[in-house]
Amino acid sequence: MTAGTLHIVGLGPGGVEHRTPAAARAVAEAEAVVGYASYVDACADLLHDRQRIVRGRMGEEDARADEALVLACEGARVALVSSGDAGVHGMAARTLARAAELDEHERPEIVVVPGVSAAQAAAAVAGAPLTDDFAVLSLSDLAMPWSRVEHRLRALAGSGLALALYNPRSSRRTEGLHRAVAILRAARPGATPVVLAHDVTRAGELVERTTLAGLDAERVTMRTVVLVAGDTAVDAGPWLVALRGAVPA
Repeated sequence: MTAGTLHIVGLGPGGVEHRTPAAARAVAEAEAVVGYASYVDACADLLHDRQRIVRGRMGEEDARADEALVLACEGARVALVSSGDAGVHGMAARTLARAAELDEHERPEIVVVPGVSAAQAAAAVAGAPLTDDFAVLSLSDLAMPWSRVEHRLRALAGSGLALALYNPRSSRRTEGLHRAVAILRAARPGATPVVLAHDVTRAGELVERTTLAGLDAERVTMRTVVLVAGDTAVDAGPWLVALRGAVPA
């Protein structure tokens, strides 16, 4: 059987207007669409009755990657969808790693379709706080022990880099954010600007400005990106910007 194709698609942060034409085309032309249920629902406007739709649950990422690969190996055109950019805490890496285990003659054609990441979307509504060097860090300890997450955060805390914190806090996973904030407060001035970007590009979008000293963890959910300004950040009117080369205050 002729192998099909697998597009690993970044849908963007949520709003349809932030979805790339390449992402929309890959989903609309697919014969099978696979993804976490919320992400599949986010592209519902592109789906049609002739497609096979496979909605998964949180924590089933490996199973989704395998199912998408199996369908593509059977000859289908498959779209495996992620939010944001599939290569930034998305499905691309684990899927490519599993595809590499297949015989190259049986492996389907695979294309990674980039998308606007959550960090980019959050930075845009805040101004331009990631113009200078920055790092993206997930605070989730579901796939990595907290000790490693904390080790990375401690290495970054005193670096002066702007930080975009993904998966900061869920209803059951609350302690990690408190520990992260304590680490950052020990390494950076209390006046360091912080942006809480909730549901960016979605209904209910809300952007809050605060400081490291004033950060209230109770305001943060899994739908929040926490931006911690770097040492070259300044206020420019209503915007927070990073001026590369500026002398830290």
